[in-house]
Amino acid sequence: MIHGVKLPVRKIKNKIFPRRSGIAGLIALFLFLCPLFAQAELTSFAIISDTHTGSEDSVYPAFIRIVEEQNIEVIIHTGDAIHNPGRSSQWKRFLEITGPGRILHLAPGNHDIQDKRSLAVYLKFFPELYYSFSDGDTLFVMLNTEIPGEEGMIAGEQLAWLKTELERPFQYKFVFLHRSLFPIVSLHGLDQYKTARDELHQLFVQKGVSLVVSGHDHLYKRFMKEGIIYVIAAGSGGQSQFSAFTDTAYYFRYIVGTRTGKGYSFIVRDMQGGTGDEFSVTR
Repeated sequence: MIHGVKLPVRKIKNKIFPRRSGIAGLIALFLFLCPLFAQAELTSFAIISDTHTGSEDSVYPAFIRIVEEQNIEVIIHTGDAIHNPGRSSQWKRFLEITGPGRILHLAPGNHDIQDKRSLAVYLKFFPELYYSFSDGDTLFVMLNTEIPGEEGMIAGEQLAWLKTELERPFQYKFVFLHRSLFPIVSLHGLDQYKTARDELHQLFVQKGVSLVVSGHDHLYKRFMKEGIIYVIAAGSGGQSQFSAFTDTAYYFRYIVGTRTGKGYSFIVRDMQGGTGDEFSVTR
């Protein structure tokens, strides 16, 4: 615990079982396949992006009051949690606002990590650069598009880890990252490196990823591409940097995911409770 907020769990590695025979081998096989049969416990969670704690227009406190009213304990954040990279006081304030007893998962953004110095500060609060966690038959993957030297891409050790992680036999695979593969604003996401972006998308297709959620654009968008639902979450602070976009109806939104008998349902709301979009992920 840091400031009452549960830190992201450690990365989950694939287990490699030695060759066995008989009952021992069957037990090993069952343990590997158990995600297919496990009962989900995560009934609801909230997704938010670009809260920019430290900026004057951050609505993160209002968002926390809303999730408290809805008894939501798990928050998935797709980056730019704070406004000034490397500012410890803003990280402390962000975690203070998040509050005790809440579980926070973060895929960092460019305002969270901008260079090696801000990376060192980030790691004081979140000790993993990227990781996954699971709930029943669902794998949640938290990626990092801001590793110094690999900004705007998923590459190197992270990509090798991701390929192994997506081999795991989960029915649902959800991926969260800050920069979108297909951003609203051209060259504002992973499309800076189109070949690497296209290869990442094909990896998602081949490994059965159902949903990919990003942020960074401060505008909401949802679309389908080769069976994958891509969502760009709206911003929740720092909007002065995006003054060119005058349609404030798209500003300050969050998403609530709910487990259903058929899969997951998602609803997009503004801070006044209005519904902006609804969709579902089913198998």
